[in-house]
Amino acid sequence: MTSRTDAPAPPGRHERRLADRAARTNGTTRRPPETGRRGISPLIWVTAGFGLIGIVIIGVLLVSQGTAPKSVDTSDLKDSVVQVPIDLANGRTLGKADAPVTLDVWSDYQCPVCGQLAELVEPALIRTYVANGTLRIIDHDAAFQGARSSSTYDESVEAAAGARCAADQNLYWQFHNLMFANQVGENEGAFRDERLRAIATKAGVDVAAWDACRATGEHQAAVRAETADAVKLGINATPTMRLNGQVIVGVRSAAELGAMIEAAAAVPSPS
Repeated sequence: MTSRTDAPAPPGRHERRLADRAARTNGTTRRPPETGRRGISPLIWVTAGFGLIGIVIIGVLLVSQGTAPKSVDTSDLKDSVVQVPIDLANGRTLGKADAPVTLDVWSDYQCPVCGQLAELVEPALIRTYVANGTLRIIDHDAAFQGARSSSTYDESVEAAAGARCAADQNLYWQFHNLMFANQVGENEGAFRDERLRAIATKAGVDVAAWDACRATGEHQAAVRAETADAVKLGINATPTMRLNGQVIVGVRSAAELGAMIEAAAAVPSPS
């Protein structure tokens, strides 16, 4: 008698699940391994691009702030009515080198009486005596007024240094005339830094070069040194003038000074 072999029972649901799980574990249904880097979202590239642009803009602004001169407002400045023969200007000197009469003037840009001399008297002397070769005017610094202020910023010294920097560009007299035309009291901010820059701009100077000149401090030191020399000469008030050596303290009328100039010109120079 042949023994009967029973056929295996078909797998149940539980067995099928186990078989499927085993197949997945053995890799038969595993996703093929990635061979490349996952793609980067376009949004990330856009964000990075904007960030780079922002960095470039900030860099340009920082560089421009360090090199470009600041904007200057000259709208509140008065024009000077003084006319100067520019062809006779040489730094702080005005007139021909061989003029028979020399008028040395020690002044302070904050001194109101110096302003009267510069605006009301000197223009007539320039028209009558400088233009015809009789008179030469030489300006000197006597920066006294700023020392009376408690501020560390000396308006008298800074104004005179600014004039010297303008002289380096052969624009001293344009700057000089605008300074006296725009006096506003003493140690009251008339010649604070931004206003000096406005005056320099109106005078036609290269403001970037003028700023660099003032930043060295050399002309401020020269102003203080010339002021100290004036004191050694006995000058303690502004304006003080010397007309061929004759000392004149304070302002005089154009007519009075004119008579003195003519008298000095009539005296033969020593041989």
